[in-house]
Amino acid sequence: MIVGLFASVFELFPSGDGQGRNVVLHQPATLAAMEGLFETRQGAPLIIVGQPDVQNRKIDNPLHVPKLLSFLTYYRWSAEVKGLDAFPRDEWPDNIPLLYYSYHIMVGLGTVFIAVLMVCSFLLFRKKLFSTRWALWALLLSVPFPYIANTAGWMTAELGRQPWLVYGIMRTAQGSSPTVSAGNSLFTLLGFLGLYFVMGALFLVLVIRRLHVGPDDDRQPVR
Repeated sequence: MIVGLFASVFELFPSGDGQGRNVVLHQPATLAAMEGLFETRQGAPLIIVGQPDVQNRKIDNPLHVPKLLSFLTYYRWSAEVKGLDAFPRDEWPDNIPLLYYSYHIMVGLGTVFIAVLMVCSFLLFRKKLFSTRWALWALLLSVPFPYIANTAGWMTAELGRQPWLVYGIMRTAQGSSPTVSAGNSLFTLLGFLGLYFVMGALFLVLVIRRLHVGPDDDRQPVR
């Protein structure tokens, strides 16, 4: 529990903050797409929830915090944050809605991790965790979330760098190799899928076996 708490806070700061700064400096168009910022703004708001409308270049039904994106990006409330309008259309990420949702799922789950682990660590400190049924259920139901957040983070990175293979230098369309056949690529993909399927199945088998055994009882009998 304590390790999880420190890890979840670390992924927010300094790790997540450092990654965000890196995107700001080297992939500003990606940042704009991730945040759903279609127009360059001074004192840019942070979108909590909303649906990106790429055709009309706006966020539908937005829930936002004023000026927070500028502060998180440049540590100044009134800093200018470049929107997608500051970049040529052919340099925008190819699938802005999917990038936007992947990023927000990743960040949202990271926030859930911190909240759940802070509360449960407090209960652990008070020696009430193992008798607090709702907290144990919250921990149990949170088990799939790290895998979802990890996948959403990978999607954010890969979707965000499009249409570049090497950002700003080589486009993805230029990266195909005439010496590698489609069959070779498919074989490699199927190999990775098979490997991950076996690892996932093994993980589930081991967890289910452990659940059937139950927790170790280290308590000594009362004499």
